[in-house]
Amino acid sequence: MKKILFLICILFFLVLPAASGDVVTAKFISGPGSSEAPPQNATVYINEAKAAVAERNWTSALLITTRGIAWYPDNADILCLQGYSYRKMGQYEKSVEIASKGILLDPKPVRYANRGYGYLALGNYPAALTDAETGIALNANYTTNYGVKALALEGMNRNNDALASIDKALALEPENAHYWHVKGNLLAANGNCTIARDTLEKSLAINSDYNLPYPGFTSARENLAALNTTCIPAAMQARASPSPTKASPGGIAVVGCMVALLVVGTRK
Repeated sequence: MKKILFLICILFFLVLPAASGDVVTAKFISGPGSSEAPPQNATVYINEAKAAVAERNWTSALLITTRGIAWYPDNADILCLQGYSYRKMGQYEKSVEIASKGILLDPKPVRYANRGYGYLALGNYPAALTDAETGIALNANYTTNYGVKALALEGMNRNNDALASIDKALALEPENAHYWHVKGNLLAANGNCTIARDTLEKSLAINSDYNLPYPGFTSARENLAALNTTCIPAAMQARASPSPTKASPGGIAVVGCMVALLVVGTRK
């Protein structure tokens, strides 16, 4: 009987370490490719990230999407939310890189607009314009790409084309503070100071604290404050810059008098 109990005890101690080792190993074998299920469904990460974005908590949104991508590296929604978070934190190149991955997986108008704003922040206006036009071609009723297009055209000194694009956005979404803000700046750049002031005030009336596309984007309130010192009305610009091809009658008379005096002086 003692021998039997002794053998049972030995077997117990031999088996126990192996079982414990299996448990420890199982704790460390996790993540993509493992047999363990992810801690959350992909939609949970997406919804949590959107909630953080709504609160403008970009750090939290970035952490949530980073965890989500660890489990779902090919989820375009999580990737683009991460790219969006990078842009809001001023990491524009990283934003474009991540948004590009999302576009390759699932090209949608919102993804082109997301990357387009990243290009705008980097000053790459041709790339932003291409993304905006691609997004518009996919869905002409998705207004964000018209805003991207207007800003890209403004950066390329094509203000009249930019105004046409932002007017299309406003026709579809007339209560968008960002679009009125962009239009106000374009009007100011064209010297339409009074209308620009009214337009920027309309933007502020709709939403004085709307979510700016990236940290370096000047607010409507700041633009409005600068109008009085930076915006010269178009009519004043025209008066201050007479056409070099047309001489004034007064100028012709002065020149004629000077020529006559010179002629008289030479005859003496």
